[in-house]
Amino acid sequence: MSAPPTRRAFLGGAIATALSLAATRRASPAPTRAEPPVRMRWPWPVQLPDPHAIDDLVAALLGVTLFPPLYVRAIDGVLEPRAATAPPRESAFGLRVDLAPSLRPADVLATIGRARTRGGRLALKEVPLPRVDGAHTVVFEGLSDGDALMRKLASPLAGTTRVEPRRLLPTGPYDVSLDERSPDTLRVQRLRGAPSPSVGARRVTSFELTSSADLEPLLRAFERGETDVSWIGDGLFQPRAGARPMDLGPLGYLSLRAGSALPDLQRPGAVLALVESLPPDRLDHLGLFRRGHCAPALPDELPAIEPKIAPRTPILVRSSLPLAIAAAEAIAADLGGVAAPVEDAVFARAIEARSFALALDVMRAWDDTAEGAALSLATIALASAAPPAGSTPTSYAATSTAALGWEIALVGAQAAEVWIPRAQLGGFDLDGAGRI
Repeated sequence: MSAPPTRRAFLGGAIATALSLAATRRASPAPTRAEPPVRMRWPWPVQLPDPHAIDDLVAALLGVTLFPPLYVRAIDGVLEPRAATAPPRESAFGLRVDLAPSLRPADVLATIGRARTRGGRLALKEVPLPRVDGAHTVVFEGLSDGDALMRKLASPLAGTTRVEPRRLLPTGPYDVSLDERSPDTLRVQRLRGAPSPSVGARRVTSFELTSSADLEPLLRAFERGETDVSWIGDGLFQPRAGARPMDLGPLGYLSLRAGSALPDLQRPGAVLALVESLPPDRLDHLGLFRRGHCAPALPDELPAIEPKIAPRTPILVRSSLPLAIAAAEAIAADLGGVAAPVEDAVFARAIEARSFALALDVMRAWDDTAEGAALSLATIALASAAPPAGSTPTSYAATSTAALGWEIALVGAQAAEVWIPRAQLGGFDLDGAGRI
């Protein structure tokens, strides 16, 4: 039988155990709850975000924070590393990209593979699947133009993700989940111990996004102080004291396209002419604006077409998008058609088979340039090739059966004590969020 431990040995072991537990806690990915969450309601569906889905507005809102791309375009247009550590470097086999320590090469392979079959179908068509070259490097073989590669990868639709068997995990230092008791609420929690660009104990560590089918309860919730960020307005009857207006630019776009069921609109530019026939401010009350890349076309940009649709022509729209349904109803009233909400699966099948008359849907731009918006428009129009370099949404629509119609603007208000800046490629920058 061994001798009992001495007092010194016992205390030494206890101290070592305590230090070990403390180190484990510091390294644990468990979220911290030091600060209450910033809450927002909005009139769009809420689901676990997919950074590579061209129609996912949750990913548009939070994607750059949760799924940072390898490169981003700064506000002055300069490309800079985000999930990479430096611009691509030439090597004997192609372009080497060094990755941030928290990013696995396997994550980059999964990202490029998924993006090339989804929102990056056209944008990444010429980008090869990289190969692993060490613990923190990948190589894009056969490529030599580093600037061109950065431009292709600088998109939230190429956001890096960790692919697990049943879900996508962020590569940013956050945990994302749907509330078990309220599946229409998404919770985003910053992991404990993760370094933050925000300075001070008042940084935002959690964010909650809740879907609200109607605008009235959404605005009332902000007015009563139940939420911290408001979509479109700062209150319904009584504006919230101290609230600051917010306009962070486009979150996405509404597009209109014609299918095979309406031969008269199969002429190139006919759908663009339909959009241009509507009053520019027709959907302003919904936070859907004709501005930026959706600004009204100039007369010499329009095709010489006066399109007409038969009475009660259906405008297909997804039933899961109440704000898009309201937009379809307003458009139909002006064009003489009728809004036709259908289940998402029915909508997807009709789009794939082109068996519809007109369809209204949401989309995200590849990047914040006009060329990036045209690229996404070609992607949802099921084009086989990317538009020519320098294309704009208007120039592409003039040759297509699809058109970019309205900007889904990230417009509203933030509570006086909350500050969430715009991310580099659009949406919210939760890394930079704080409480004033």
